[in-house]
Amino acid sequence: MPVPGTDPAGRDVRLTRWGRRLAGVVVILLWATWAGLSLVGGFQMVDHSQAVEDLSSGRMTSYALVEDRPGGSSSSTGWWTQQQLAPGSVEDLQTGTTSVVYTVAGARPRLVVPGHVIPGVNSWGSWTEAEVTWIEEDLVTSGLPSTVASVAPGRILQAHGLLGLVLAVSMLVRVVFGAAPVHGTRWFWFWLIGLPAGLGVLAYAIWEEGGWRDRRAPRPQQRSSGGYGFAILLLGSFVLTAGSQLLTWLLGVTVIPL
Repeated sequence: MPVPGTDPAGRDVRLTRWGRRLAGVVVILLWATWAGLSLVGGFQMVDHSQAVEDLSSGRMTSYALVEDRPGGSSSSTGWWTQQQLAPGSVEDLQTGTTSVVYTVAGARPRLVVPGHVIPGVNSWGSWTEAEVTWIEEDLVTSGLPSTVASVAPGRILQAHGLLGLVLAVSMLVRVVFGAAPVHGTRWFWFWLIGLPAGLGVLAYAIWEEGGWRDRRAPRPQQRSSGGYGFAILLLGSFVLTAGSQLLTWLLGVTVIPL
């Protein structure tokens, strides 16, 4: 009879359990780092008067006219990828299809909104005639670098994109080729990868890797199915988007995350 506490099978089970928990903690820390980079590297929203002040005081170092504002609905491409800013034109300022972004030394890139508009991630506003005149006669003729590349967040953007890609791919590999999940099927977790802000990765780290509520886990044949995961993806994306827009409307916004 084996001596209590020396059973190899029991020891392997404990090591596996602690290994899963450690992996869960690592994923949670990586997700928190990714989210922090998103906020630190995001575009800061300022009104037209702040842009005028930054240009006149010499703090502005570069600018660009872009077709779609960072964080706008048409530039959203998924939490693990990066939106691509396309050059805009002065002629399109009046139609509301061109935005102004610029940089200042030692700070995140800034997105300009018309002075009479309450800043919001998805709200557009038309420029006044005086604001368009300032852009044409002061900003465009300032001699500052004016390419889209000059206003990209740089290394923070690259680190954010790389870390997000690592999290998404590692979860996909874990779901497809790893041990069978306990709380949901592989298809269930596959669909949850697409949840906004990497919340599917965070959920997997807590429930599957971290072993939260393992004692209440359903039988293998009763695990959450792929259809249920797809429904959560659709409903969750809608709720999170609507909630974000509601908070923006109630509280305003000063930073657009990457």
